[in-house]
Amino acid sequence: MGELKPGERLPSINEASEECYLSRDTVERAYTELHKMGAITSIFRKGYFISESSLKVKTKVLFLIGRMTETNQTLYNAFLDHFGKNVMVDIYTYQYKPREFKEIIGQQLGNYHYYLIQPHLIDEDEETVKILQKIAGDRLILLDQNFGTIRHSSLICPPNPSLKKIFNTQLNLFNKYRSLNLVLSEDEYFDPELINACREFCEANSLNFQVLDGLEEDDYRQNEVYFTLSDSDLFQAIKYVEKKNWTLGKDIGIISLNDHPFKEIIAGGITVVSTHPEKLGQKAAEMILNNQKTAEVIEPSLLIRLSL
Repeated sequence: MGELKPGERLPSINEASEECYLSRDTVERAYTELHKMGAITSIFRKGYFISESSLKVKTKVLFLIGRMTETNQTLYNAFLDHFGKNVMVDIYTYQYKPREFKEIIGQQLGNYHYYLIQPHLIDEDEETVKILQKIAGDRLILLDQNFGTIRHSSLICPPNPSLKKIFNTQLNLFNKYRSLNLVLSEDEYFDPELINACREFCEANSLNFQVLDGLEEDDYRQNEVYFTLSDSDLFQAIKYVEKKNWTLGKDIGIISLNDHPFKEIIAGGITVVSTHPEKLGQKAAEMILNNQKTAEVIEPSLLIRLSL
């Protein structure tokens, strides 16, 4: 057919079918899709024509995550805001199940321009590597993890040893307490290295350390710090402190994972460890917009407020 300019007529469906050795249904579906995209226009009884307006094809991105947590929602919103209107993102969740992870990727191969994948609780085994290798390396971005045996770009915010370093800058605050309690949650994924980072910090500074699976009333003790990963546990802790008439930052300490505007205000201000999900989302958008292929590390930070 050659190259057609804006305003020129396309071959009819029958002509295109014969010339390209395609079924009539296939050509008709293609013309319908191009019409929806604005690439071509149709005039009754005259046929299809190349559209005069410039065509802007949206970048299609598959965003594959374990679950839509508070952190992932922040990351997703930042990605969309930074990318602008010229992107279409489909979100898939694999519920931290390796089989679903591989099935989703296998079913969606070739359907997207870019694959933004967060392989939480996914091992770099032979089957996983095989399915990820089917995605071109310059189209694959892994979040929070690096796989050494495949070509890809990555964005990670590692808790260890960075968390120990930032905690050590605030020893005068931690030394008011006798113990650090890391409160895990089913609502929010955590990197296993987070436990190691907290344990090593406590061992180095003569603090007791405990991992809690959620919070019960008998878990609360004075002169201890509670590092909550989910906002639901944060709210529960604040309610209990108010019930006991304890003073945050004096009788008990609270640290929360990742910031939100309400954490500046509630209970006089909540101290936050930020893994910068908004920055991860922005950087992921920049990598696609600028066609960057890189492995970038974003360091966590500690924002001190009254609760510590």
